Amino acid sequence: MGNCFGSESAAKPPPAAQKTANGHHVTSKSAMKPFVGCNCYYLLTRSSDAGCRPMVLQTLDSMQQMGFTVVRTWAFNDGPGWMSLQPQAGVYSQQVLEGLDWLLVEAGKRGLQVMLTLTNYWSEFGGMAQYVRWSRGLPDGTQVDSSAFFTDERAQQLYIDFITTVTTRVNTLTGVPYCNDPTIHSWDLANEPRCDSDSSASAIAAWIDKTAAHVKGLDSNHMVTVGMEGFFGNSTPDLQSANPYPAQHGVDFVRDFRSPHIDFACIHMYADQWCPCKDDDSACVSWSVKWVQSHIQVCERYLGGKPLVLQEFGKRPAGRGRTALFTEMSGLLSQSCSSSGVLQGALVWMFAHESYPDYDGYTVYSRGAPDQSVVDQCTQPVVEDKHSVALLCQMCRAVARVETS
Repeated sequence: MGNCFGSESAAKPPPAAQKTANGHHVTSKSAMKPFVGCNCYYLLTRSSDAGCRPMVLQTLDSMQQMGFTVVRTWAFNDGPGWMSLQPQAGVYSQQVLEGLDWLLVEAGKRGLQVMLTLTNYWSEFGGMAQYVRWSRGLPDGTQVDSSAFFTDERAQQLYIDFITTVTTRVNTLTGVPYCNDPTIHSWDLANEPRCDSDSSASAIAAWIDKTAAHVKGLDSNHMVTVGMEGFFGNSTPDLQSANPYPAQHGVDFVRDFRSPHIDFACIHMYADQWCPCKDDDSACVSWSVKWVQSHIQVCERYLGGKPLVLQEFGKRPAGRGRTALFTEMSGLLSQSCSSSGVLQGALVWMFAHESYPDYDGYTVYSRGAPDQSVVDQCTQPVVEDKHSVALLCQMCRAVARVETS
């Protein structure tokens, strides 16, 4: 990749933030506990249906057996549909909220922390598009541009009302306020927000800072982040060559994570979707390593050593390419953690129970493949993938050794 940095004046490190008494609020790499974990977005809906809870328990058991310590899941489900948390604007399902209570209890029993994502840029599970529909009085299902959320004050207020409800909740099973629950790892403001209509990348940066400050005002005990993909923007023009393609999507990695209310930076990594080399496994893996390394360097140089989490990483289909990618990511994370580097966590996309189909080609199963009963619903031919599972377990053990050394 060469030297991907611009001049010192292009971006300045943020001022050091204070750490709260319980150690959750961090901006320095030394204050964040290293982790390996997974994404599993369906846990909330299944936790809210008593008939699906055995599946959730088995999924959590498998995560624990793998050695994962953090799981990222959706803490939202907006609009009409099965087990919707917010079926109408400002109307919240007590059944689903109690499902979230139950999920936190069961995760905590297994030593798992939960990163709770609060909305989605994409239309699945409602997300920003649903807030825009509600704001404009449009029928459910009407096609809207999710980017409109960032200029729609009413849509943003509906979202603020929702996250206030969740972050100030008291668990009905334990009596513990969410703000005091150690099972909650962090609040993730949104999954992969974009605003293609804003070439200045100002709208998302301002929204992140304002929203993160709001969450911190409600819960100063937990970390706050936002699930950005990691594209470099106008604040660091010389870094834009590191992006997989010219579009920036109205985001700016350095500017977005410079907010003092954001405790750690996140990136996602999908070379087989983003890059011209997507059909070449070797080139995809090489690009992926450079993508992570460039963000490590940026966090060190421009963000004052703010911790970095590889919040989503995956490779499809299963096979040698995925194995090679997981091997490289394991090495990067282990090396960073052992040397007190900024890369402090990684979450594979995604982990699921064997009865859950592989809808996107990235799913990892503890037994290496889904049940035969759901094979017909998988998007790609099923490949036995026990090697990748073993590599993830090794990754967990390596990071755990660093933590205890």
